[in-house]
Amino acid sequence: MPNILENLKKILPDLKENEVLALYTTFKIGGPAKYFFIAKSNDDVIKAIKTAKELGINFFILGGGSNILISDKGFNGLVIKMENQKIKINNNIIFTESGLPLQKLIRKAIENSLSGLEFCIGIPGTVGGAIAGNTGSPKEWIGQKIIKVTVLNPEEEIEEIPKSQCDFSYRYSRFKYDDKSIILSGEFQLEKASPTHIQGLVNEYLEKRKNQPIKYPSAGSIFKNPEGKKAWQLIEEAGLRGKKIGSAEVSEEHANFIINTGKAKADDIVILISYIKQQVRDKLGVQMQEEIKYIGF
Repeated sequence: MPNILENLKKILPDLKENEVLALYTTFKIGGPAKYFFIAKSNDDVIKAIKTAKELGINFFILGGGSNILISDKGFNGLVIKMENQKIKINNNIIFTESGLPLQKLIRKAIENSLSGLEFCIGIPGTVGGAIAGNTGSPKEWIGQKIIKVTVLNPEEEIEEIPKSQCDFSYRYSRFKYDDKSIILSGEFQLEKASPTHIQGLVNEYLEKRKNQPIKYPSAGSIFKNPEGKKAWQLIEEAGLRGKKIGSAEVSEEHANFIINTGKAKADDIVILISYIKQQVRDKLGVQMQEEIKYIGF
């Protein structure tokens, strides 16, 4: 009787085994995936998900690898790496599949004199991840530009969800913790603007991000901003700038970033996050909430 691996490879011939996930995360941390498949199209995504469900295999959707921490043990199942990257522009509307890197979307918008996503300049990850996490700030977020999101729903049907039903709010959407609906694509409504105006906005947002650490790997912002407060300021006030656990360190440049200064383990990051939360809670009376997602723990 064929085993699971044989059945998987019949449907997904390019499947890999024991692929180290640190290679695919911005933290450069993460153990091996038991099975690993790169999906180049929406058809590939749907085929991989249906196969995993039919075989009773746990699966995880991996985008650009930012805003996540993968266990040193890796993931005991199928990791589906999203590289579905089709993009179409019609007047002021951009359609893009979810595996497109967010920065490619922004460059395409700029090339076509379309404004509205400049606040995402410099943010890593894919379009699907940006939609799920509603990338942005308390005042500007990507969900504000969405027309609709197309998903593969739990019944394995392709479903179009209008913006009004996506539950967008600061750093949140209905998709963020709902792994049962898989984002396949999104449509964005932007505005025509002059190249000079767009470049001015790009420069403004790049200036705001110039203090973010780029020398060492990180997952982006670790904590959400509590209402009326800045996470980095709270971490600084608690005296934690530069705090280290193993090779994990609170960045000296931006205290809401934890950087991998060498060979940090996932456990180093987990312990450091826990320590930050405990110190900020005890010293300042504020309960911090992570923005990153934990995988394989």
